[in-house]
Amino acid sequence: MIDPKKDLHRLKDSKEYKEWIATHKESYLSDFFCILDKESSDDNIWQIDYYNPSNDTMTSFELPADKRKKCKLKEKESKVFKPEADKVNELILEKIKLNDKEVMDIAKEVLKEKHPGEQAIKTILILQHNRELDVPIWNLTFMTTGLNMFNAKIEPSSGKVLESSLKSAMSLKKEMLPGTKKDSKPTAS
Repeated sequence: MIDPKKDLHRLKDSKEYKEWIATHKESYLSDFFCILDKESSDDNIWQIDYYNPSNDTMTSFELPADKRKKCKLKEKESKVFKPEADKVNELILEKIKLNDKEVMDIAKEVLKEKHPGEQAIKTILILQHNRELDVPIWNLTFMTTGLNMFNAKIEPSSGKVLESSLKSAMSLKKEMLPGTKKDSKPTAS
């Protein structure tokens, strides 16, 4: 389990972070990210990203959920995959009240209620400031037993589900392949 406010302090107390931030003072917290695929939640690794607006790059730290393990600098100043004009918003943790487990429990209830035949088998969690909604959100995606992707956007202070949807994993593949339309098959060039 990760508590963003408490675990951010853990990162900021680390030698790796202190050395990095000394020369990157303009960088700010962008998001928390994790693919939960381990048996024990303590085995999962969270990625905490900091955005540098002066050179449009992201620096990532790894923070093990297991509090006994140290964090480390994962990737320094990597390019950000976004349209050039888009801004990466700062994630402000003041109003974040729910941890990852609480958010997953809420999303599992919505999945069970709206799609009773589906069960989560893998989870992707992102805590970020959503540009369209202009609020911090937990953005959670479950890969399900029916090979579907269930996505829920959850308000991190109240637990209110702002959006939820279920899509076939195969339809997502079509959307991502260049030159394809919703009902067409990919063509070779």
